[in-house]
Formats: sequence, C-alpha cells, structure tokens
Amino acid sequence: MTNTPLLTLTALSAGILVAQGAFAQQSRLLEEITVTAQKREQNVNDVGISITARTGDQLHAAGVRESKDILRVAPGVLLDSVSSGSLASNLTIRGIAQSDFSPTQESPNSIYIDDVYLASSSAAAFPIYDLERVEILRGPQGTLFGRASSGGLAHFISKGPTEEFEGYAFAEYGRFNSINLEGAISGPISDKVRGRITGRFEDADGWWKNKLPEGKDTMENKFYGVRGQLEADLSENLVANLIITYDKKPEHESGNYKGIVAYLDPVTGAPAPLPADVDAYGTGPGNDFNGYRDPFPNAQTGEFNNIGLFRNEKMTGTLKLEWSGDDLTVTSISNYTDFEFDYVEDCDGGPVNYCAYGLGQELEQYSQELRATGTSADEKLVWTAGLYYLNISQDSYISFEYPSLSGSDFAFSDINIIDQGAKSYAAFGQLEYQISEKVRASFGLRYTKDERDIDSKLYYLELGNGYFGGTGTTVYDLPLLDYDFSPETVGALSSLDKDLWTGKLQLDYTPDDNTLIFISASRGQKGPGFNTNSNGALGLNETPYGSETVWAYEAGTKMALAERMVQLNVSGYYYDYNNFQGYTFAAFQNIVANYDGEFYGGELEINASPDDSIYLSLGISYLHSTLKGIPTYSGVQDQDGVLAPKWTINGLASKSFDVGPGSLTLQWSFDYIDDRYASLDNNFATFVPGSFVHNARVSYFLPDQDLEISAFVDNISDVDRRNFAFDLIASGGNAVYSYAKPRWWGVSLRKNF
Repeated sequence: MTNTPLLTLTALSAGILVAQGAFAQQSRLLEEITVTAQKREQNVNDVGISITARTGDQLHAAGVRESKDILRVAPGVLLDSVSSGSLASNLTIRGIAQSDFSPTQESPNSIYIDDVYLASSSAAAFPIYDLERVEILRGPQGTLFGRASSGGLAHFISKGPTEEFEGYAFAEYGRFNSINLEGAISGPISDKVRGRITGRFEDADGWWKNKLPEGKDTMENKFYGVRGQLEADLSENLVANLIITYDKKPEHESGNYKGIVAYLDPVTGAPAPLPADVDAYGTGPGNDFNGYRDPFPNAQTGEFNNIGLFRNEKMTGTLKLEWSGDDLTVTSISNYTDFEFDYVEDCDGGPVNYCAYGLGQELEQYSQELRATGTSADEKLVWTAGLYYLNISQDSYISFEYPSLSGSDFAFSDINIIDQGAKSYAAFGQLEYQISEKVRASFGLRYTKDERDIDSKLYYLELGNGYFGGTGTTVYDLPLLDYDFSPETVGALSSLDKDLWTGKLQLDYTPDDNTLIFISASRGQKGPGFNTNSNGALGLNETPYGSETVWAYEAGTKMALAERMVQLNVSGYYYDYNNFQGYTFAAFQNIVANYDGEFYGGELEINASPDDSIYLSLGISYLHSTLKGIPTYSGVQDQDGVLAPKWTINGLASKSFDVGPGSLTLQWSFDYIDDRYASLDNNFATFVPGSFVHNARVSYFLPDQDLEISAFVDNISDVDRRNFAFDLIASGGNAVYSYAKPRWWGVSLRKNF
C-alpha cells in the first residue's frame, strides 16, 4: 500500500473512534436496511452473510451513477470493463472473477436485476436509475440463487409502485458536455392497481482525446431507458407485478487503449518495457511493430483510428406473482430478456490502422422460478423450497483483422461465428431452525442440471502465406474454414452435461439484540464451458473446460454499538478451489483452463452516525490468492488470481449544517484498489497498478420545496486509473491498457413531489 491510503485509513479510523465517545449523548440511529438475500424480507444485520447493502438515496449521495461504481461502497468488490467503455464488465468479489471478455462466457459472480439473472457480461455495465437498493452478497450463494453464484452476487432492485402519488425530476450537467436527465411518476391507478414509470437519458462527448488531425475523440456516452411497472391486487392474497424495461445505448465512439512499447527481455525472457534506444522490431529504436511510440504522457490522450464503436439494446419483461397466507408465501417469477450488442475497437491504440477487433451478440433468455416460504406454528422453523429453469440461446461473433497488412504475405482477417445454447434445471431448499433463544441453524441444498452446447466455426477472410512460414501472395480459396467445433465434426464434445450440487450449513449466535455471530461452510460450483477461438490459435482439445468447485468456510460478526449509532461488520473466509476456471490472455487469444487454488482474507465495514448531521463509513478488504500450476514466461508456477488486489479500501464522510431555510451537506469519499494482474501469468504487460481516487460533493436541500441542488467533483486528483491490461507483445510489440474516466465535475437539480 502507498502512504496516501494508509494515512487516509488511519485518519478516518481515528475519527470514527473519537466520535464514538460522544455518541452516548445522542439519539440518532443508523438507517435499517431491509434485504431479500434469503428470499424474504429481513434486516440486513440479522442475516449471517457478508452483505453490503445501500439504498438508492445512499448510492446517489455516494456518486454511484452506474453499476460499475459499486466499488465505491463495497470493499473487496470490483466491476470493471476490460475496455475503457462498457464492454464485458465482469463482477469480481474477493478476487473471484471470470475475466474472459468473450460474449459466450458467464461470470462466477452473478448480477441480478429485480430477481432476474443477467447472463451477458456485456449487459452488466448499465446506468442506475430509480433504484430502491443494491445488495452485494459475498461468498457462494448456490442454495437460493444458484446460477453462476459460486463467488457471490450483486442484486439491483428497482423502486416499485406506491400507494400514494409521488415522483421526482432530476437534471445534471457536467464535464465533456455530459447531460443526464431522469424522472419518475408513481401512484395509484385504481383502488387495486398501482403504477410507476421511470425514464433516463444520458449524453456526453468523448473524454479520450485524439490528437490526429482528423481524429475523433472517443469514449462518448449515449443512453436512454424507460421502465414501467404495474402492480395489481388480484385477490386478497394474490399480488401481481409486471415490470417492462427497455434500455438502449445508440451507436457511439468507443473502443481504444493506451499502448506502451514492450518486448521480451533477452536476459530474463519475460515481458519488459522496450528501452528508447533499443530497436527490437527493425522499425527504429524504441518503436513497436508499426514504428510507433506514444509520445503523450496523459493516459486519456493519444493518436488512434476512428474505428471504435459500441451499441447495445436490451428489452426485458418480468411478471412476479406472490400469494401470501398466514404462514406461507408462494412466489412465481417469469422473465424474458432480449439483448444484443456490437463493438469494434482500435486494439493497437496507435495511429497506424494495424489491428481492429470486433465482437457482437444476439441473446435471448427465459427463466422461471417458483418457490414457497413457510413458517412453523411455533415460529422456530422457517423453510424455503423451489424450482428454477433457465434457457439461454445466443448467436455471437468475434473478429480480428490487420488492415495495414492486407494484400501482403502477412495478411490476416478472421471471424469466429458461434451459436451457443445453455439450459439449467434446479431444485432447491433451505431450512432455518431456532435451536434455542440465541442459536439458529441453517441448512440449504440445491441440485442443478447444467446443459450447454456450441457450434463454433472460425473462417479466414484473408490469410497470407507468411503466417505459415512461406512467402508469396494469398493462394487460399476464401473464406477458409480453419476451425470447426460443431456436432458434425467433434460429436459429443460439442455438448456438456453436468450435475451440480451446492449447499450450505450455518450456525448463528445472537448473545444480545445488538450482536450476531455466524459461522458457515458452503459448497459452490460453476458449470463447464467452452473457449472461443479469436485468432485461430485455439486447438479443438482446448475448447472445452471443466466445472469448478469451491469449499468455502466463513465466520463473522455484525454488531450495533454505541446505542445503535455505530454498525461494525467483520468477516473472514477461506476458499479451497478445485478446478478453478482461470483466465489467461496471450497473443490475442483468451484461454480459460482449470487450476486448483486457495483464497483467504476478510472484510471490515464500519458505518456510524452520531447525530442527524454526520455520517461516516469505512470499508477494508484483505485478500490472499494462489492458483497453482500456471504456465508463464518463467515456466509453470503458482500465481495470483486475476483482478485480485490484496487491499481494497473505501470510505465516506459527510456533515450537514443548517443554513437559512435549508441544510447544506459537505461530503468527501475515496476508494483505493491495490496492485493486481489482468492475466494469470502475472507478467509486466498485464500489470494493473494500485490507485487512490477521491471525490467531493456539496448539496443544499430545501425541505419546504423538497428540492436539492448539488455539485460534485469525481477523481479530484485526476488519477489515471488503469482498469485492465493486455499482453500484445507477440502480435504488436506492445502492451495496451484501458482506463477509467478522468476528473469529472457536474452540477445537478432534483425536485421531489
């Protein structure tokens, strides 16, 4: 850790401890948040799971404007895109990640929106609007959620229709001509029907500056979305809720990287920065394959081609039926989701049109969940049982081309066309029994039948003889089918069928009303899958990879201190992985393979509010990760996990003052992410350095008018925060990096009614 986060951590911790001494004279209680982490409503502090829960208002105040911003409030959690835009945002929890950005892959940490699983990682970066709360659950959630939740999950829950008429309007203007507009109206339609409709619009110029004479700035933002809800009392006991959401990001400039010239050090054989006086590629001292070396020190400035674009579109409909009796609740959740996207990037990040990478997806998914929750007459036993079905079908493509090599001996252009289907059938149950006044035991078990099939074909659209060691012009009859992983050629290898067993055993001890101590053992699994072939380097035998299994052991406590004005949550865990699905990237090829390993660490979260005017929070996460037998430049050895920082820290402090007819609130927040790697080989080219980012917000609230005026600055120090890294030494002579947004400021107005 650097000195900055250490000093910040020390100061904030000391401030919280000092403040506790004065809390006894106050009456302020922390806001209690209700969660549905166990498929029923409970106070978050009564649930023996490591959970970070934040309301929509808390997220707004913390500057969480899109799903990727949750790292600001949840220690040990990342949701970064591999590109600097919105492509393939994979959720990482406690160092558990699936960083392969191929559209066919699923993460071991699932994202749910209104009880519905989100299958595509390219749909995981989305604006947050009109949100009731987010629940981030750490550790295997394989009993009640199941699908791809062996590492944890994030559940985003929208605000629902209300009994009384209400609404709001929000407008924000910020740097790079960013405009955000949002509004909602909710209330009764009749005595038995309620409705809510919400909309959001976003537009911003590109923040990655292009210095070419005809160059266009990239990383624009364009989005609009609308969500409508109808809730109806069909009978005294039966309530129906229909949610229809349509979100779209129209085509806009995106897709770029910052390149650093690199080579294989002749002494160590490992990747290293290329010295400015060394001509490694015959293109001039310090230059890459194309004779280029980036002269711009700023990470968000460069010279690049105007080929990058991104667009996506998602429509989802969910019908929730809930029947409630005295001691029994039966819930049905039906969902249909249609999602598609297209993406192109300048994958070399330089002015020569050397490399272009594109991918896209058309995905349909249908899911049906039916569950029942009941309580015994003596209220000592609570049980949940259910069935779940998921069907995913998708057509995807991945393409690579080298325009500057077209027509030469080294001409290269290919496309991998993929048709993949996945089905999941599950039955699950969980029992919670109150053994004594202070001890509760829980046992859960889930059986899942996981089926997956694929038809994957790679075609060369142009290929020079030079790629096979010869010379001369292209002599192939193009398109040339080079790789065919389909039922016709590989038979049963193109289908995977796996029985998965997951479950949990837990003991909760509540010595008093303010303390919960829990200990648990869980078994998590994620089904097998298929690699995609991005550049023809993948062999047929490397296409399938096996399922992963984790035994997770965890203990923790949740304590309300100082007359419930301080909430302290602490947890520690140990994960024993068999066949962990680890990700390696080399020479434009993604490879997921199975490795054994272990992860252990813990989190500490403190939330404190001494009075109505002060709120303090601090989150700290520590992680140690080891995966065994990883191929590297230095041979086979143990390595750190992908995107597995040893430390992550986040904090927030706010203070309100009575000023005139309203209240003025000053807020400061920060987050620190430690060093990490973007590939299991853990080499220089895939290194992502640690970074400390802090933000400030000031707001003025007029209660008589229910009006808030705000201003904010994010990333005050304008830190170049690196998100991801790729080793392109073998194919381009460089390493390329994606980055988060630079310093951003804005002003906003929100009116509630």
